Amino acid sequence: MVANSNRWGRDRFAPDELMDSLEEIRAEFKATTTPAPKPKTIEEIVARKRKGHQGGDGNHRFEGERYIATTDKDVRRFQLRKLVDEGGQTTVGGPVPSHPTLHRWHSEEFGLAPEEIDRLEKEDWTPEELVSSGWYYWMHRSEPWPVLLASALVGEGEKRLPEVREQMVIDLEDSRQLYEQLGIKNIERAMMNQVEHSPIGADADHVVFGEDVTKAHVNTPGLQERLRQVFILRLHRKG
Repeated sequence: MVANSNRWGRDRFAPDELMDSLEEIRAEFKATTTPAPKPKTIEEIVARKRKGHQGGDGNHRFEGERYIATTDKDVRRFQLRKLVDEGGQTTVGGPVPSHPTLHRWHSEEFGLAPEEIDRLEKEDWTPEELVSSGWYYWMHRSEPWPVLLASALVGEGEKRLPEVREQMVIDLEDSRQLYEQLGIKNIERAMMNQVEHSPIGADADHVVFGEDVTKAHVNTPGLQERLRQVFILRLHRKG
């Protein structure tokens, strides 16, 4: 049975009970929101990509903030591995470049020139993105490290759910078919970012890491209440 909401901040949830309670929050949020329709034309995809590039390169600087804040040696060691995965396995002789690079590759395959991407990334954020990202980076300098790492349950952590993993595999095939129909020349290059963030990419290990850290270290009523608040705000930010 999922824990009653009035227990947050007062009673300590057992690890599995905590995870169930967070999933209840996710389910309630999803029941009241409608996902944006997926773009189906080159023009729609390019418009979304331009918006995504505006104001920055999408670099995962928050992963560095998490690494700096973490005091547990074993957790810190795996967080370093995440930094390598996000910042580019190529930096240590691996095969996969940084996630921002993969993001650019996708855009380039849909016709965005590197010069235009550079220009967009140098522009200011929109007011909405300034508020959203401002809160997100501030959170990484104000919350305890177990809460920071557990906050990944909103994005990466959702992939631990069987129905989400199944849908992501379906989405990969749907994207491949769509790109073929749209005449994208290098489909593998265009899809690499999506593959890397799927259950068959680097995120597969990251999902397990987030769940393990949450169960082991978000272990007091105060930390669990702070995670609840962050979890809700991140849901709305991801939205």
